[in-house]
Amino acid sequence: MRSPAALLRVLATTALASGLAIAVRPATARAAKTDVLVLRNGDRITGEIKGLAYGKLDYSTDDAGRLSVEWDKVARLTSPHPFQLETVDGRRYFGRLGVSGRDGYVVVIADHLDSLSTEWVVAISPLNAGFVERLKAYLDVGFTLAKAHRATTFSLSGATDYRGENVGSQIKFDSYAQGQESVPTTTRNSARGTVSWFLPHHWSAVGIGQLEQNDELDLDHRFTGGAAMQRTLQHTNRMEMSAAAGAVVTREQFGNEAAGSTNFEGLLALSWSAFRFDSPKLDFALAVGVFPSFSDWGRVRGQSDLRLKYEVFKDFNAGILFTETFDSRPPDPTASKNDYVTTLTIGWSYRR
Repeated sequence: MRSPAALLRVLATTALASGLAIAVRPATARAAKTDVLVLRNGDRITGEIKGLAYGKLDYSTDDAGRLSVEWDKVARLTSPHPFQLETVDGRRYFGRLGVSGRDGYVVVIADHLDSLSTEWVVAISPLNAGFVERLKAYLDVGFTLAKAHRATTFSLSGATDYRGENVGSQIKFDSYAQGQESVPTTTRNSARGTVSWFLPHHWSAVGIGQLEQNDELDLDHRFTGGAAMQRTLQHTNRMEMSAAAGAVVTREQFGNEAAGSTNFEGLLALSWSAFRFDSPKLDFALAVGVFPSFSDWGRVRGQSDLRLKYEVFKDFNAGILFTETFDSRPPDPTASKNDYVTTLTIGWSYRR
């Protein structure tokens, strides 16, 4: 067993265990449930605002438990507690939520009053929210077993996201293994961590660390570290799109190499996610990264992930995961230039 693959599996297991521990950990109540939610149909609900993301208002009540309310169904929202609100154009507002004189608007009370259309508000976060309340996570599992040749495949992927007032982070992992009678097991693993510092006008500075292994590409291991500047191109309650550019340093070793090599590469990345809350509820996410080499001119690497899921029942979903890795000029000319995997998955999500 290769040590990089073993390390990747340890990282994936650790991230999974951390995510599950976080998910089941009880959150401390911020205060008495004194917030008031008024829906467009006239319903009035007293509870506690946990946050707004992906077009859904997370709202806790004593009688009905935790509610996930579509944001476009909200007429008015008031609270004596402080919040951070983010709008479509990237502006941030801080303050309590006052009484609005008309439906479809929220009033932010600070040094002065700001009246914001609910259509323009894309995120709400309690300023005194705990660590757990700022987390989002998902876990997808895929498995197949065929009698012919005793072929089996297994996939595991997941992510944990944290978003604070000024800093955010993500841990993401993907693992895939395919076994067949009389044939060595083929594995493909990756784990990535990022830290983002939020800047004005939709900009962020991002630090990146990644570890990969891929038998199909004859890649024993690759360590990647670098930084990029990212800008959110569009952020609404239905979709989010961002682009990034930067530079990374990689240390990699292929199966035919006696020693590894160090490379300096550029980074161009694009991510797009879209959400549909009408039945069936759909969640689409696409991420593409391209790494043109500066130290090995003409070589280009690429990686992409596409995730489509629909909610079967609350917090559980079924979906399709497609991942591809590309290398235009691997050190071994006989090695494959690309590897892709398509899997059907069942999954769990936390606050997504």
